[in-house]
Amino acid sequence: MKIGMRTIKTCIAVFICFVIDMIRGDGVPFYGAIAAILCIKKDMDDSLKTGKNRLIATIIGCIAGALFLFIEQELIPFNNDLVRYLILSLLLIPVIYFSVMIKQPNSTYLSCVVFLSVTINHADETPLSFAVDRFIDTSFGIVVALFVNWALFYVVERFKGQKEDH
Repeated sequence: MKIGMRTIKTCIAVFICFVIDMIRGDGVPFYGAIAAILCIKKDMDDSLKTGKNRLIATIIGCIAGALFLFIEQELIPFNNDLVRYLILSLLLIPVIYFSVMIKQPNSTYLSCVVFLSVTINHADETPLSFAVDRFIDTSFGIVVALFVNWALFYVVERFKGQKEDH
């Protein structure tokens, strides 16, 4: 079985995300790597569509997650895990509704994933800083995926052209 170009592009993009995270020093490489994996597609059109959906979903999920954490930390602390999880589950309704309302149904499931990743994995950071860091991590992953997809497509096409010319 042959290893395909999409597999190679995915591995390169994930590695670059890890390197960027090492340089940044304060991100979480998981989020950039996941964005890169999701955005590497067979061609640039599909990658661009997926990248756009991923970016919109990240914005929606980060804003909703930061709002929830702010309310929880500043106004209404939820000390009971069962109550907190019930509220988080119910808050998926407005996250989904908003995605559909702005005519971005393809971003819906990722908006929910980002919302839950922000609200469940927030660690000790402030809500805004955690949400912004997740947005940055994810944005790097999207940009890296688009660049790798474009660059390797260009190199392969160029190599094919040279091969045919000679």
